[in-house]
Amino acid sequence: MKDGFVDMTAQEPLGEINLYSEFVLLYQHLEKELTRMNPGCNRCGTCCNFSAFDHVLYASAIEVDFITRNVEVPDFKISDNRCPFLKDNQCSIRDFRTLGCRVFYCNPHYKEVLCGMYEKYYQMIKELSRKYNIQWKYLPFLHQLAEFKSETTTAH
Repeated sequence: MKDGFVDMTAQEPLGEINLYSEFVLLYQHLEKELTRMNPGCNRCGTCCNFSAFDHVLYASAIEVDFITRNVEVPDFKISDNRCPFLKDNQCSIRDFRTLGCRVFYCNPHYKEVLCGMYEKYYQMIKELSRKYNIQWKYLPFLHQLAEFKSETTTAH
């Protein structure tokens, strides 16, 4: 951790092994696999407009917690069906984005292999949930973010 943020570029375990250090390592391994595969991304932000792909982005509670611990969640409307972290057609939380965001590419030639990769890393995240005795929750991403915003707003 550096200034309260997880260093996604760290090559070594982040000191004490805990859920989030293992989670970061998992994402680092995924990024290496994706780099070798090179499915190509032009960073146009189209994938963040979920309606454009008739898509609902799901995420685990661990992924959402990782995001909310590291970045401020902006105000947004679920009905927009668009990622609230999309700024100027760029992901403003690239280092913290969900597994679904990491393996989604507009290039249809990689769809099948990326689905397999998603399933592989989804199971790894689920295993972290078991290992650290965290209740497994896998729900639409925007709904979980809205719930987080609601809880933090009423807590203040």
